[in-house]
Amino acid sequence: MKIREFGRLKILDSIRGIAAVIVLFHHIFKLNKETFKAILNDSFFYILNFISGLNKEAVLLFFVISGFSIGLSTFKRPLVNLSDLNTYFYRRLKRILPIYWIAILLSLGIGILANTTYLKDFSVFNLIGNLLFLQTSDSIPESWFIPYGLNGPLWSLSYEMFFYLLFPFVYFFSKKYLPKYKLYVKYFGLILLVLAGLAFNKKVLFIPQLLFLTGFIVWILGYISSEYFTHYKKNALFFACNLVVGFLLIYFENKIPSDSINFISKGMVITTIFHFSIMLFDKIKVKKLEAFLNFLFFKIGEGSYAIYALHYPILVYFEMKNISLMYQLIFMPFFFVLCYHLEKKSLKWKLNFLQRNYTKPIALLRHDK
Repeated sequence: MKIREFGRLKILDSIRGIAAVIVLFHHIFKLNKETFKAILNDSFFYILNFISGLNKEAVLLFFVISGFSIGLSTFKRPLVNLSDLNTYFYRRLKRILPIYWIAILLSLGIGILANTTYLKDFSVFNLIGNLLFLQTSDSIPESWFIPYGLNGPLWSLSYEMFFYLLFPFVYFFSKKYLPKYKLYVKYFGLILLVLAGLAFNKKVLFIPQLLFLTGFIVWILGYISSEYFTHYKKNALFFACNLVVGFLLIYFENKIPSDSINFISKGMVITTIFHFSIMLFDKIKVKKLEAFLNFLFFKIGEGSYAIYALHYPILVYFEMKNISLMYQLIFMPFFFVLCYHLEKKSLKWKLNFLQRNYTKPIALLRHDK
C-alpha cells in the first residue's frame, strides 16, 4: 500500500484559527448584539449574525481536527505496546492540562472581581467536577456539572478529554479483533453502539457523560479522514455517503427531534467538507489560497486552544463593567498575541509529574491471567 509522506500541515493550524475566531466572534456578537444592530445596516448585520450562528459548527470542526491530528500522530508513532500508550497519555495530558488549569484560575479570578462567586457555577462541587472533566453544557437541564465559573466553552474540553481516553481502547480493539474489516464497517458498528447508548440515556437512565459519545462519532470521523489521507485510500464514496446522510438528517430535523442526532449529522457534513478541503490543498496545491489563509490564521491557530479556553470569562467581565464594543475590539489583537505566546510556552513545560505508569492496571490484569 502506498504511504503518503508529509511534514507539518500548516493549513490545519490555520483552520483551527478560523474556528477559534468564529467562536470568539460569536460571543462578542452575542454579548453586544444591540450595539451591532445600532451601528450596522441590516444587510451587514445579517451577514455577521449568520457568521455568529456558525459557532456550534466551529466547535464540531475542532473535534474533527483533533481526531485528524491524533490520526496523524499515531501514524507517525503507532500505539504498539503499553509504553507507547503511556507516552500517548502523557503527551495528551501535557497538551490539554496547563491551559485548562489557567482557564479555571482565570474564571475564578474574574468571578472574585465581579463578585459572582456565590453562583453554583463557582461551587467546590462544580470545581471538582470540572477538574475531573465531567462537565457538560449548561444548556442541559440534567447536567451534574456545568462549566466552571461562567466559562461556558469549557464544556467541549471534557469531550476532548473523553475522546483522548477512549480512543486507545477503540484503537487496540480494532487492531486486535477487527483487522480484516474495512474502516466504514467499523464506523457503522460504532454508530450502532453510540445509538444504543443514547437510547439507554433516553429510555432507562440519563447519564450526562454518555452524551460524550455523540462527539466521539464526529471525532472518530476526523481520525478516519486521517487514515484515508495517510494511506491514499479511495475515499470519495465513504465521505459522499456521509455527506448525503448528514444532509438528510438535517433536512428531517423536525421529524427526528434529537439534539444528539442533529449534532452527529452536522458533524458528518463538516467532516466531509474538511476532508475534501485537506485533499484539495494536498493534491492540487492551491498555493495562493493556502498561503493567504496561513498568512491570516496560522499564528492565531497556534494560540487557538488558549483563545478558546480563556476568552469568555474576559468578555463576560467586559459586559459586567460596561466596557464598550470599540475597546473590546481594540483589546482582541493583544489577546491573540498573549494567547499565542502562552500556548507556545505551555507546550515547552515538561510537567514531569504527569509521566506516570497509566497502564499499570492493564499490566496487573495481564499478570493475573
